[in-house]
Amino acid sequence: MNPDIDVQGRRGEWPVPGDNAADRARKIAHMYRARLRALDADACDQADQVAANFGETWVTPTVVTVEDTDAVTTAEAAQLVNVSEDVIRQWACTPHPHNPDEPLLPRFGWRGKARTYLARHVRDAAGTVSQAKHRKAQLTRSS
Repeated sequence: MNPDIDVQGRRGEWPVPGDNAADRARKIAHMYRARLRALDADACDQADQVAANFGETWVTPTVVTVEDTDAVTTAEAAQLVNVSEDVIRQWACTPHPHNPDEPLLPRFGWRGKARTYLARHVRDAAGTVSQAKHRKAQLTRSS
């Protein structure tokens, strides 16, 4: 619940242009969850449990305690920035837009059989992709 975002000057315009349909749906779901929690915490806990039983753990907020210098697996990286593991793998094979000789997400090493990345690099890659989506959305709107 953010009063600055809840009220928009132009009807129907989403406040974060780079968000895709899933991003928007999750933000709306989080808004509903926050309002339900404010009105009835027990009902919110029950709804959270139902979502968790179906494997939808993204609904409930979690505290992330991953330092920038931590090595994270592909699965952990995906969870860290709320994308799929396939997206993490794609980022590792995509040239960085500002330095084409470097990957968007550099690989770091291995933890057993799992590929690892530095958490800072994962966050940086997510930020780069988000900024690119935002720029593209702005260009589309101004055309």
